[in-house]
Amino acid sequence: MIKKVDTMEELKLIEYKEIDLSDAMLLVAFPTIGLISSIAGHFIIDTLKLEEIGTITSPYFSPSTVIHNANPSPPVRIYAGKKRCGPDGSCDQIAIIISEFMPPLNLIKPLADTILEWAAKKHCKVLLTIEGTHAVADQKLKKSQIFGVASTPSMKDVLKKYQINQTQEGMITGVTGVLLFEGKLQKRDVLCLLSEAFPSYPDSRAAATLLEKLDKMLPGIKINPKPLYKEAEEIEKRIRTYMDQAKPTAPSLPPTPTTMYG
Repeated sequence: MIKKVDTMEELKLIEYKEIDLSDAMLLVAFPTIGLISSIAGHFIIDTLKLEEIGTITSPYFSPSTVIHNANPSPPVRIYAGKKRCGPDGSCDQIAIIISEFMPPLNLIKPLADTILEWAAKKHCKVLLTIEGTHAVADQKLKKSQIFGVASTPSMKDVLKKYQINQTQEGMITGVTGVLLFEGKLQKRDVLCLLSEAFPSYPDSRAAATLLEKLDKMLPGIKINPKPLYKEAEEIEKRIRTYMDQAKPTAPSLPPTPTTMYG
């Protein structure tokens, strides 16, 4: 039986400092297939030297602390910085909500609602999610393809402009699935980019391919592809360490959904 969750009671979004995010692009990165979102999100945070400005807490989140650069941080963190970004540079800031752990099933809808409410309150312009999608076996030696899903006609136009094939059939579960559907209902600009990845291990090459596409879309991120692949692998090792170290102390949690694509 899934426990009914009161969003206001069980989830708290805490801002360490008040920051104006008007017209910002909010990137949401929770781990899915190949840990694409976590690897890419960490790379962007480190490359742009974004500042940790807040967190989302819940007694049902993994009881663990992420340590990076000698600083302890909660499982779900919010970063921001003054960087030109968004499709065609239309946003003047970037913010990222990132975690190495998937939330329990009964918190996914309330968590997505909390993110949407906060994004509206902060006047964020675009929500972007980055995901992995299943790669087929014979593509192991080929470069990952990038696909997209958009909640509004304007975001569909962005996909067309950058020649990103739209996913025509399939299913997206988890936080991204809720954000896309609610974005359509609320007429909010939500964009999801998917990179083909292998689910059996953290796929840093697939994350790097997605970041190369983001580099063209987001003027504030200037990335040289050669060091990108090396740094992505280092981030991959760090994330794997986080998850391995959390296993001995993490209690049993409700089952989490698997993201599926057609």
